[in-house]
Amino acid sequence: MKQLKVQPTYITFISVLNACAHAGLVEEGQMQFKSMVNEFGIEPRVEHFASLVDIVGRHGQLEEAMDLINSMPIEPDKGCMGVHNNVELARVAAEALMKLEPESSAPYALLYNMYADVGRWDDATEVRMMMEGNNITKQPGL
Repeated sequence: MKQLKVQPTYITFISVLNACAHAGLVEEGQMQFKSMVNEFGIEPRVEHFASLVDIVGRHGQLEEAMDLINSMPIEPDKGCMGVHNNVELARVAAEALMKLEPESSAPYALLYNMYADVGRWDDATEVRMMMEGNNITKQPGL
């Protein structure tokens, strides 16, 4: 694209970052994200951050994934992930939270609700069983 002097859009970078996530190209994905911001002046959207979290999460860098989620200048929410059916990202984020805060019911509730929202009832039931097995009770309001 650079050779052809084609100006990428925010959608172009969503595709590039998703491709990096699925190909396991962690460094390339991080480089593309930085290029998007610094070279092309494209302001990252939630979808870009979600792809970046997916990139590092798939590579097993769960703490880095959580750091990204916690440092996002945009508020991540279940609705955004649900609109894009990014259940895999929600699973990675929830599992990272479960490791960092094993007594918290929040990641279980997020994951359960995500599975329920997309009709994955077997997975939702499995999350409930995990909660019971770990003696986690859902906090009111979650």
